[in-house]
Amino acid sequence: MNTFLQDVRYGFRQLIKNPLFSVIAVLTLALGIGANTAIFSLVNTVLLRPFPVHHSDQLVSLNVEGKDGGISTFSYPDFKDFQERNEVLDGIYATRITPMSLSHKGSNERIWGYEVSGNYFEVLGIQAIKGRIFTNEADRVKLSSPVIVLSYACWQNRFGGDAAIIDKEVIINGHTFKVIGVTPEGFTGTELIFSPEIFVPMTMLEWIEPGSTWLEKRGTHNIFVSGRLKEGVSQPQAETALNILATQLANEYPDTNEGMHLSLGAPGFILPSIRTAFVSFSSILLAIVSLVLLIACTNLASLMMTRATKRSKEIAIRQSLGASRWQLIRQLLTESLLLSLLGGTAGLLLASWIVDAVLALKPPIDLPVTLELKIDWRVMVFSLAISLITAILFGLIPALQATKTDIVSTLKSETTIGGHHRSRIRNSLVVAQIALSLILLVAAGLVLQSLKQLQTLDVGFQVSNGIVMSFDIGLQGYDEARGQQFQKQILNQVRSLPGVKAASLSDLFPLSGNYSNNGIYVEGQPTARGMNVPNALVGSVAPEYFKAMEIPVLEGREFTEQDEQNSRRVVVVNEAFVRRFLPEAESLSQAIGRRFSYRSSEGPFMEIIGIAKNGKYWNITEEQQPFSYTPLQQSYNSYTTLIVRGVTDARPLIPLVRNEFRKLDENLPVFGEKTLEEHLGFTLFPARVAATLLSGFSLVALILATLGIYGVMSYSVAQRTREIGIRMALGAKRSDVLQLILKQGIRMAVIGMIIGLVAAFSLTRLMSGLLYGTSATDPWTFTLVSIILASVALVACLVPARRATKVDPMVALRYE
Repeated sequence: MNTFLQDVRYGFRQLIKNPLFSVIAVLTLALGIGANTAIFSLVNTVLLRPFPVHHSDQLVSLNVEGKDGGISTFSYPDFKDFQERNEVLDGIYATRITPMSLSHKGSNERIWGYEVSGNYFEVLGIQAIKGRIFTNEADRVKLSSPVIVLSYACWQNRFGGDAAIIDKEVIINGHTFKVIGVTPEGFTGTELIFSPEIFVPMTMLEWIEPGSTWLEKRGTHNIFVSGRLKEGVSQPQAETALNILATQLANEYPDTNEGMHLSLGAPGFILPSIRTAFVSFSSILLAIVSLVLLIACTNLASLMMTRATKRSKEIAIRQSLGASRWQLIRQLLTESLLLSLLGGTAGLLLASWIVDAVLALKPPIDLPVTLELKIDWRVMVFSLAISLITAILFGLIPALQATKTDIVSTLKSETTIGGHHRSRIRNSLVVAQIALSLILLVAAGLVLQSLKQLQTLDVGFQVSNGIVMSFDIGLQGYDEARGQQFQKQILNQVRSLPGVKAASLSDLFPLSGNYSNNGIYVEGQPTARGMNVPNALVGSVAPEYFKAMEIPVLEGREFTEQDEQNSRRVVVVNEAFVRRFLPEAESLSQAIGRRFSYRSSEGPFMEIIGIAKNGKYWNITEEQQPFSYTPLQQSYNSYTTLIVRGVTDARPLIPLVRNEFRKLDENLPVFGEKTLEEHLGFTLFPARVAATLLSGFSLVALILATLGIYGVMSYSVAQRTREIGIRMALGAKRSDVLQLILKQGIRMAVIGMIIGLVAAFSLTRLMSGLLYGTSATDPWTFTLVSIILASVALVACLVPARRATKVDPMVALRYE
């Protein structure tokens, strides 16, 4: 221990003795370690950190797999059957994310909460810190439990931490509820990126979602279900048993459950596909930041080689005095370890800054997306481990080379022994930096090219000169008759505003993250049953929708005011719908007049009156999907989005439209006001985040590689000063010297770029899932990145080369 402490003290003296080197080394390591720590904190939060509930490792989500492997949700009757009849889960609970209107102290606020089954908190093992939680009694009878549980954050932020909150009454959607409990601080529900403010029993559906009756409908799939494995039951065993039960239900209810199959997964993600996408994205990010760390290590190893060369006489003296090679290597590695620990500490600070910057990149969406990234003990351990690894990575080779010294030759000569060999190692490190930097730059270039393709993609509607805003009159207690009247009034008033070209309403606005589909039963065609029924996306729209969105109606007509509740049922479908469900139609016009139903092969049927152009509905990278539009007058929904198309820029219309809402109902919350360009930013958000992160990390890599080239070339010029002086004394021109130095640097750059291009050609294929409209081997990206990197390398070589041309031969001949 004393020997180690001596090494540490001596190492600190050496670092203080060379402050410039120490600062550069620590900053270099901070960039590499900080980037890795920041990304690991994201992975830790989403994949590693357990939920703050009892035995979270036993929790599983139950995912319904329908036709073609598509993931569906549960119906409430199916949930009750699985809850009562399964033998492998200790408990099954159901959740549904729902907006609500909270009236408190004279103001109405739109908030988001959970509708939950009565056993939700019991299965999770959560106890209230004030009051009590729900019990199974909340599920017994509809509308029998007008009670809510507040989240800790809601209690603090909206009720000021009122100590007497229990048994107080609040108004939700115009109905009185009693507060019975507050959840513990830190419990934010069972979704990783969503934090509900209140919890309400599902049996209060008619008050929370006015007009909804899905509690009785086995064919309506709209709730998420999770459970807790029984002790000793493995996930595969539970999955097998639950699928046996699913088969039994399919036999009992073939019209709704035939083809039903379950898979179990990790909880915390609304859909399994989101978890899969995150794992893929985070894996690529971890690979990227690992490359940044490797570049930092190679850069630092090069600096350490240079520093070790300058210390060769010191090392030779210590060896002559009896120090063993192992003692010297241990001392040099101790210095590397000190640098790594300092760099790791600075990296933690940098990681916290990167995390704050990432959290600031919130998607433009009404749903309150929250992601709590913390530098917890896992992140601290990761940062320590990566610091130790980097100490070995950048410190071992320089230590081995520095101690491989001919003592006699070194003590007799002012020059260092083994200089040529060490120069080759330094050059090899620079080549590695260039190769790694090129891989990162190509990856960033491909993502940027993909983002460019997405920004110019035809989404099926015109983006310019449009605004949207949403409202839910059901949360204000409007019944269907009053709601339809309000919707007509707001449309008439907005359409009369100056500068408005068209206005309409939709209950499922494209690219909003909402998803609704129905089974399709085409009249006269044989159909499947249950989960085997083919689906199409559905949405209800008001008249003028296609005009307001500027979606071409290719055949037939769009809806009018005459398509109301008492008229024949009509529908507009897109091109993909015709190709999927009416393959016998030789042209789009032949689909006009055909009928289909959402419910069964018996009807009721809707008649196709128009064919609209295809568009993007769920996400911007989706394949063409069948979509059917129904008139809002015939398929009422209290939650709608208002679309306003301006003659020119529609942004100035936002305050005018809000004023029209106030005229009709000054207490109605209107939210999500934005232009269509801003709305499109939501679906582009993941690509923009990926492009921002990759560009940032690639820039760091480019800076490190540039410094590496510059450092090696500067050292080379310094070492060859005498040689340059002799050449110039013998008649060499400045251009000859310039060419001599540049040739060395360009050779390293070319070798590094060739290696990098070959590696990038293979590795970028792994990120194909992040790209859209761009090949993973896009030649333009590879070429442009190569030109940029070659230019930067040339500049980094040119500065030391120009310095070499200014060497005074007489001074150089006396240079030691």
